Amino acid sequence: MFYNQAQARMGIGIGRAMVLLFSAAYCFAQIQHEISVVNISVPVRVFEGEKFVDSLKLADFEVYEDGKLQPAQAVYLIRASDVRRQEGAAKAPAPATSRTFVLLFQLAEYLPEIDKAIDLFFESVYFSGDAVDIVTPQKTYRLRDRIDSKDRVRKAKYEVQSKIRQDVLVISGAYRSIIEDMLADLGAGDPETAEVNLNGYRTDLERLETLRTIDSERMSAFAAELKGRPGAKHVFLFYQREKVPQFNNRKLIQFLNSSNSEEAFQAMELMSTYNREARIDREAIQRAFSDASVDVHFLYVTRNRRDPQMGVENPAILNDVQMAESSSPIYRVFREIAAATGGTSQASANPVALLRKAAEASEQYYLLYYQSQGYQADGKFHKITVKVKRSGLRVSHREGYFAVDSSTPAEKAVSGPVEAGGLPAGNVGEKKDVAKAAGGLGAEVEDIDLTGTVPAKGGPVPEGILKAAARYCRDLKGSSLDFVGREEVRERLSGALAARASILKDTYPSGRGVTVGSTRDVVREWAYDYQLVRREGWAAETRVLLEENGKARREENASLRTSRFEHKFVVLGPVGLFSDEAQRLHEYRIAQETDMEGEPVLVIDVRPTGKEASSLFGKAWVRERDGAVLKIEWEPGSMRNYAAIEEFAKASRAQPRIRFSSEYGFEKNGLRFPSVYGVIEAYRTSGRTVTLSRTSVVYKDYKFFEVKVRTEVRRAG
Repeated sequence: MFYNQAQARMGIGIGRAMVLLFSAAYCFAQIQHEISVVNISVPVRVFEGEKFVDSLKLADFEVYEDGKLQPAQAVYLIRASDVRRQEGAAKAPAPATSRTFVLLFQLAEYLPEIDKAIDLFFESVYFSGDAVDIVTPQKTYRLRDRIDSKDRVRKAKYEVQSKIRQDVLVISGAYRSIIEDMLADLGAGDPETAEVNLNGYRTDLERLETLRTIDSERMSAFAAELKGRPGAKHVFLFYQREKVPQFNNRKLIQFLNSSNSEEAFQAMELMSTYNREARIDREAIQRAFSDASVDVHFLYVTRNRRDPQMGVENPAILNDVQMAESSSPIYRVFREIAAATGGTSQASANPVALLRKAAEASEQYYLLYYQSQGYQADGKFHKITVKVKRSGLRVSHREGYFAVDSSTPAEKAVSGPVEAGGLPAGNVGEKKDVAKAAGGLGAEVEDIDLTGTVPAKGGPVPEGILKAAARYCRDLKGSSLDFVGREEVRERLSGALAARASILKDTYPSGRGVTVGSTRDVVREWAYDYQLVRREGWAAETRVLLEENGKARREENASLRTSRFEHKFVVLGPVGLFSDEAQRLHEYRIAQETDMEGEPVLVIDVRPTGKEASSLFGKAWVRERDGAVLKIEWEPGSMRNYAAIEEFAKASRAQPRIRFSSEYGFEKNGLRFPSVYGVIEAYRTSGRTVTLSRTSVVYKDYKFFEVKVRTEVRRAG
């Protein structure tokens, strides 16, 4: 992909990246050939309904070039990389049937289902010996090692999935920031300060559209690199539906009819921006890909994981804003490329189903050869039309080729020394340096090493994840915070425990146990106006009691009134696990790979390196793309006064079963804020588990006055 990576990190330049990935960012080695006779090869697929027709013979085909009938010399029926049947030019060797797969991902956000599509590809589509290249919004990855064992397959799946997730999530985060700016321009921010800024919105929209422009020259260069590959070339292009926030028609008409002339003029300019057609040389792009003799399968993913409207702070604006389809211009271009190359176009919310159908369509084809009558290297594009004599069949093939001489990157689908009937005796040539083969387009290419092992449960956490988590904690620890929110606290005590007023927070009478009785549980509830202020390492929490057990109360500087457990500074919990200081005192192991909020998350088991724990520890759910901590399940043994809990359990002839956790479900300026905190106090005794208390805390209705993150300058190298 061709874009300024520094801009991408700043949240700009992403719209272009989401489109220009397919334009370029790809490096292929080219092969030079000597040509004795120019023949033209045409991969052809014939369907009856959705079923491939495999019974056709050479006499069933008619091939035309620029409307003139040409003599068809030979036809091969190919399935995967095997020639199943050959007719015509019997003495000629079989054509090259090696396969190159290119998987391109143009996703505005990460979808976990992509992992399943990768599983399907390596388990059911890939054969040992196939060449595989992966293109993400940031890089091209090449799998050059043979994938000839179960361990290699497992390694390939893991590496490809990791690279796709990592790169797409970086892009999608910045892409979402542009959408959030657009929503803010439409008045979707804090109701107390939000205002509509039509000029700002139009500027953002134009910036997004400029960044999403398809560059015809770069796409043609990408096609030229594909052309140099021998054998069959199959491209699976995943493109995700895109939406942008817009005022609905009613709101636009309101602005157009405004008595404020400046406002009405801005609305008119905005309408013209909406209706402007994208400037794309579609014909040039289609012909470049057709000339490359590659079948492009366009896989349009209709699902968006998250509606940006869900993040607005001013719900009233939702009556005026709609998420409008913005994929149409790009969709048409990619669909036309697929048609021009003999590929397929499909749409579904399920990437796995899309890939399965595309793989089935690409697996079987006829390779038809004809010798162009009166061929001249005139540099012009010559159209190909293939017909079959049986009625009711659907035929797909590439649209044509450019006739150029052998000294230029020309149509050389049939190359090398020519034997009987002008058919190929093999492909020869020398690969150029990959970087040079890219045509100077600046694509970044990385080889994927498949010789290592896949990180397993219990294995060490990748260094990059720990570094990202440390950066996140530095941002959190060094931030300036000022926010308020509603804190709802609920405590449920078993009847036996409630009867013992002497049992208070974190304090257990040594040597005394609890007898479980039939007394009804006691539930108490409080609602607080919670505020946290943090400046240069200093922090303070304050609470105003608003409600107690459903009744209105008003108490300034109130304290927590729970009788079993207390909490404080929950927002800073991750610092004790992943800060630079904490990482010197803990060891980290992979517990699980999973998804949370639709994004890949690594569950990390955090343990102290010494015998004595210096702080809380446990399991943490860490977002892979930026190290943000989304959830923590604390280890009970690291609790303050846990020894007293053990004494209490011993006196009760029970084993403690304590669980307490923090979830960070709100995000502002890259920092996560608590949504839920809870403690379940239970004990195992006489073959059953008895729950003595439950403390739950819910945070909601945040208002952020200040969330400033210290800027960290990272030096290259």
